[in-house]
Amino acid sequence: MRPSHVGRWLRTTLAIALRELMSLGVTPLGYVVATLFLLQQGYDFALLLRVLNDPLAAPGPVMQYYFGGSFFIFWLPVVAICSAISMRLVAEERRSGTLEAVLTAPVQPAQFVIGKYLAALGFYVLLWLPTGCFYLLLRGAGVHPDPGPVAAGYVGTALCGASFLAVGLAASAATRSQLTAAIATFVVTTMLLLLGLLAPELDPGTLATVLERTSLLAMMQDLAQGIVDGRWWWCHGALVVTAVWLAAVLVDPRRSPQRVLQWLLAVVVAVHVAWWGTRHAERADWTAGRVYALSDRAREVLGGLTQPVEVRVMIPPSLGSGRPNPLLAEVREVLRRMAEVSPKVRVVEIDPDRDRQQAEQLVAQFRLAGRNLADGVVLVESGVGTGERRTHLVPEDLVIYATGPEVQATGPRVKEFRGEDALLSAFVRVVDPRELTMCMTQGHGEPALDDLEPYGGYAHFADLLRARDLEVTIADLDAAGGLDSCSVVIVAGPSGALPGPHIEAIERFADGGGDLLVLTGAVLLPGRDRLAQHGLEPLLARYGIGLGGRVVVDPHQMPGAAPWLAFTLIEGWGEHPAVRSLVGRAASLVLVRELVLGATEGDEPTALLSTGADGWAESDLLGLGRGLVPLSDDGGDRTGPIPVAAASSRGAARVVVIASDQFALNAFFRDDVVYDHGRDLVLNAIGWLAERQALLGIASRPREHVKLVLRPEQLERMTWACLVGPPGFAALLGLWVLWRRRR
Repeated sequence: MRPSHVGRWLRTTLAIALRELMSLGVTPLGYVVATLFLLQQGYDFALLLRVLNDPLAAPGPVMQYYFGGSFFIFWLPVVAICSAISMRLVAEERRSGTLEAVLTAPVQPAQFVIGKYLAALGFYVLLWLPTGCFYLLLRGAGVHPDPGPVAAGYVGTALCGASFLAVGLAASAATRSQLTAAIATFVVTTMLLLLGLLAPELDPGTLATVLERTSLLAMMQDLAQGIVDGRWWWCHGALVVTAVWLAAVLVDPRRSPQRVLQWLLAVVVAVHVAWWGTRHAERADWTAGRVYALSDRAREVLGGLTQPVEVRVMIPPSLGSGRPNPLLAEVREVLRRMAEVSPKVRVVEIDPDRDRQQAEQLVAQFRLAGRNLADGVVLVESGVGTGERRTHLVPEDLVIYATGPEVQATGPRVKEFRGEDALLSAFVRVVDPRELTMCMTQGHGEPALDDLEPYGGYAHFADLLRARDLEVTIADLDAAGGLDSCSVVIVAGPSGALPGPHIEAIERFADGGGDLLVLTGAVLLPGRDRLAQHGLEPLLARYGIGLGGRVVVDPHQMPGAAPWLAFTLIEGWGEHPAVRSLVGRAASLVLVRELVLGATEGDEPTALLSTGADGWAESDLLGLGRGLVPLSDDGGDRTGPIPVAAASSRGAARVVVIASDQFALNAFFRDDVVYDHGRDLVLNAIGWLAERQALLGIASRPREHVKLVLRPEQLERMTWACLVGPPGFAALLGLWVLWRRRR
């Protein structure tokens, strides 16, 4: 076909579309439909606002409840409006006798139906545009939903409308009655919508998989969260092509078996193209914080797996109250992405309610309790025979649930998802058989590992390491070879000088290729103008890391702590694998000692974290001891940026020095009270030292949890804005068009 013919074909098609769209724009019927539709949307959204503004309503993504959260709020209006728009497209032309006249002109049936379809789709999009004011209303009320999931929700709305209108076009082409076309469209689209509900009821197999992966309900749930799966474009495209082509065959007055055969072949081609597209489609994350996308660290760990890993997910799909289990959706999403990245990850889902016998056998093999089966558990194993290694994860390892009185009314809600870090750690545990032992020094003023005092112990520090399958033990510095079994020696918080034999033991360990983590803060000596020394200064100097004699101060105060001496840094992260995942995140340090980086026998030391230019190293230690406010001067102070954490290596030995120790106390390392990413800084340091990549911390991903707190008068104004704004605009526009036509 020549370009001129293509251009003529397109112009004719667009002319038909414009004619149909103008007929809707100049007749009262179009504005009546628009007014009623927007009135229903306004009422539904106003009702949703009142429900979510209840004090016991759970915080969450407000617009997610609007898109796909309820059959009556979203799906029923979509099905109804698509049926109303499409019922007259061809049926009215056939009833009035104008169809034959149109087709006798130089207009092909394909041009006619495509033009009609484009007009209907354009009118459908125009109907939804005014609902964007709901998002603006929330912004004006001080609520800031993530715009990514909102945009994804509208994309899903457009895809569903495109498919439903195509089905309605085919129904309208098959009958003369608009009512019959509307009923047929409503029934067929409702069946398409509810097919996904049959998947859990069928035995596992091809049909159940197809129904699950083409479920429109699941599609809108994903899109409303900001997860945009490319396979939906292909599936809806295939449905639209099939339905529109069928409408062209039904409209064609020269209908013949050959035309029907062509349509059947087109259906086969469309299905195969859609199948190919879904196999290569990717799941995009449109959330602002990319809370569902895998981190770069996760991709590195997955790419480094040397053995196949089998993951069995045994999580009940619903809770006792009948609500969907939020844990299953979170775990399923992250495992789906992990399996796409690494072919060595094999995921099997087992419904503990339906496959009770198999689930109980697996629980017995992993030596778990029956409670684990009721709450949900993820089983991870790798290897065969004597080399088989197993571990498991419980809900507390995977998510942080919200707390508060609203939970009793609405059920469990995921506040933060930390399953990415937990799953990767489990993968490494079953693939990497190495046992890592963290030897922590004691007896030199270090906080005790079993002391739960908020500001006097390291119990939560030790628990943090054990939670990552790291064995924690007291370093034996007195016995010959007492450090031979240590993977990393941690010197954390000595307040005085270590004895000579202990220093020699640590030096022998480092000279033999051992790795060191040193947490050393600024210990002010009463009435003295110098800091306490612990005797490791000469050893650290070999790595090019010097411990200065001044105290680092910074104006960025740590919340709830003493100003200047306790501060929070967000910028200043260095270019190093140990802190790559922490760039842009906050870390707080307390009583920080100055670090001086210089020449070394090995690699050049690297600053992991530094203060900004407004921080400095204060030399007036006597004034700090008396509580005076530090002032930067050119006398003995060192201007920023000042390194506060550094890493270096010498041969096979590595060392990380963090110039603060009090930030690791129980008050800051509690699992339920996490102020910032100091925990991740320590884990990252150990991960780099021990060369276990999964320990290079992956922070938990907070989920959107917007809480509506609207005053009664504010809620009243928003309600009236929803009920009067968009439908009133459509009604006034219709009256203006009617007045213009009469003139």
